[in-house]
Amino acid sequence: MTAKSRVATVEVPFEALVKELGVKRAIKFIGEIRRSYGDSVVELRKATEKLTIEQIEAEVKALKKEGKT
Repeated sequence: MTAKSRVATVEVPFEALVKELGVKRAIKFIGEIRRSYGDSVVELRKATEKLTIEQIEAEVKALKKEGKT
């Protein structure tokens, strides 16, 4: 990882979500995103454009610690 934070994009394959979250949580995540932001990639990109890889990783770790994955 570089010293500069990388900004996450919505082009993450579903397989990557499954690998990190597990099948059940990945499906739930997609459902939550669709309910919250609709199916629009543009809206999702705007909603997540400031998230860094580090922030996403921290969220995944927190969910795993809570047993939600």
